[in-house]
Amino acid sequence: MARLADGSAVVYEGNNAVLATVTSKMKAMGSHTGFLPLSVDFKQSAAALGRIPTNYLRREMSSSDVDILYSRIIDRSIRPTFPKDFFFDTQIMCKPLSLDETGDPVVLGLNAASTALAISPVPVLRTVAASRVALVDGKIIVNPNRDQRKASKLDLLLAGTADLEQKDYRVTMIEMDGHQIDMETLSECIKHGFHEIIKIITAIEELRCKVPDVKKEKYEKFHISPEFKAVLEQFTDMIEARIRFILLDGMLDKQKRDESLIRTGKDVIRFMKDEIAEYTNEDFMMEIFWLTVRRVIRQLVLEERKRVDGRTLTEFRKINIEVDMFKKLHGSALFTRGQSQVMATVTFDSPQAAFRPDAIAELLGAQEMKKFMLHYEFPPFATNELPKAGRGSSRREIGHGILAEKALKHMVPKEFPYAIRLACQVLESAGSTSMASACAGSLALYDAGVELENPVGGVAIGMIQEKDNSGNEKYEILTDILGIEDFAGDMDFKMAGTQIGFTAMQLDVKSSGLSMDQLTKSLSRGQSGIDHVLDEMNKAIAKPRAQFKPTVPIIETIDLISYKRMLLFKNGAQNAKLIEAETGVKLHQELDGSVVLLAPNKEKMDAAKEYMKNLLEEQTDTQLDYGGIYKAEIVEILEHGVLVTIKKGVRPMLINNNNLSSQRVAHASALGFEIGQQIHVQYLGRDSETGQHRLSRKLLQATNLRTQSFLDDKK
Repeated sequence: MARLADGSAVVYEGNNAVLATVTSKMKAMGSHTGFLPLSVDFKQSAAALGRIPTNYLRREMSSSDVDILYSRIIDRSIRPTFPKDFFFDTQIMCKPLSLDETGDPVVLGLNAASTALAISPVPVLRTVAASRVALVDGKIIVNPNRDQRKASKLDLLLAGTADLEQKDYRVTMIEMDGHQIDMETLSECIKHGFHEIIKIITAIEELRCKVPDVKKEKYEKFHISPEFKAVLEQFTDMIEARIRFILLDGMLDKQKRDESLIRTGKDVIRFMKDEIAEYTNEDFMMEIFWLTVRRVIRQLVLEERKRVDGRTLTEFRKINIEVDMFKKLHGSALFTRGQSQVMATVTFDSPQAAFRPDAIAELLGAQEMKKFMLHYEFPPFATNELPKAGRGSSRREIGHGILAEKALKHMVPKEFPYAIRLACQVLESAGSTSMASACAGSLALYDAGVELENPVGGVAIGMIQEKDNSGNEKYEILTDILGIEDFAGDMDFKMAGTQIGFTAMQLDVKSSGLSMDQLTKSLSRGQSGIDHVLDEMNKAIAKPRAQFKPTVPIIETIDLISYKRMLLFKNGAQNAKLIEAETGVKLHQELDGSVVLLAPNKEKMDAAKEYMKNLLEEQTDTQLDYGGIYKAEIVEILEHGVLVTIKKGVRPMLINNNNLSSQRVAHASALGFEIGQQIHVQYLGRDSETGQHRLSRKLLQATNLRTQSFLDDKK
């Protein structure tokens, strides 16, 4: 399949199959950017499920949030395996071909992408593979099916590499959410998942050896002459001391430090222009400048255990917290950690406002209905930038929002009566704002009166590692990393959780990956960091608000018999909409048949209930005795029956032709009925679905016929 791509592979599992293709333009050398221009696109397929898309074009549209999340997972897993000097445009595309309820599209897609890379000319340093781990009733299950995932306390997606000869195993990506998973349990789950990863890598390597004519192409590396190299060394020697001074200046905040660094770089470039007249590309020189900044930061940490803002390796930036900022909001909090600042606001609404996935995503098991939603926004002003034209939610915003939502969702009570929208807006950014969103969100939910099982804190852990001349690895782990430390470092490990255990994680690495020892130490540092953040949060608000704020809408659930529900919601919910228009109270029918009312305040709720009572009474007749025989007056003769009234002031009721006589009746006039004529009828209760009264003359007529026949026989 896809033979014109540089590499392609289909991974099968039962009835599931995902195609991955690799295309790279290694013949066209671009500029030295220091960044791999890799793009990964995962696109769901309705055809793979045997369905037609339900949108108006009946075809796949733009990428959904789930597509973007899967694409990011595959990108983050594979990117660390490329050589550091490989700067060619490369694209990986993953397309499901066949899926059923047992399939895991992202795991299959990642393994297919790794296989396609392995048999392509594109150079990669190591083969990567993925597995998913669940925890059901205390039992660890590797690559669970969909039902097992739904019942699991843990959803752990793991990617890693393995040097089978050296027995060197590295984790390159983690995506996890769970219900307060302790470190020991999590470590055990990672070990089980890695056993499966080793099996998959072994299979990929065996396949690569069997595929003929697989040659890794030699790509054109960025080359500079010895003369230019000498000039660059002079350039870096000139700026290194100045960079070190700026970085260690404790008086500078992020913006001033960045401005000072940029100004220094430009000053030195202008000074060097006479020396490198044949090289006038200032952009390239600035790249060299920032590489020098990166090297200085790494040296400070590894050789002197110093950080750019003067903190120790385990020290946090100062944390400031405000809650209940605006009385009108249902809940609010402002969380500031250094120059990372997030404002979170809580909005309560009716259960009808819950998120409902599209049919295809639901069939894939990628999304489910949720009453708790977190939306993350990263506006340009947070980093002192101007907005781009046509700006929408970026992949980064979607990914960070999903991570923060995972951090909190297991702590929100499942039986909470409202749908909850938690909006997290980044106001300043100089470090992990997704984890700041988890903290701000937890605080805002407490301020709103949501009784979380436990409060949630979050932290970003970094690492810088180098190999010495002997090949030994030296590394340092950093707590609460800055943005510039993320730029200079080899790891961004975001962790959220409670004092009991972890609720969400996301690991990104730039190096070959984390050893098991590095992973264990990072997890331990993360749990300590979470405990520190939770202590600070507890000082601001120790428990949820005892009562909702007056601005919170009132919600009430009412049980109505079926025919009354029908009266409310028939004809496009005409009566329910009438009540909402008159009182401002929303009505919604739940799946269990109950009716939920959402009112702005108690007065509106009382008015809506009274209005509904009167409305239903107007459309409901006086109660009659089941089986009772009543004298009814015919008020109208119709083709399909007659309308009769039993009591004065009671709305007419229909007796259809089938119930007028024991014999077949084509039209009511055939029985000689006249308007105003009185007949006896029997009451048989209401129809359970429509609520209509059921009257019959047929049973009474049959009784009269039998009696008459008996009398005739006696004669």
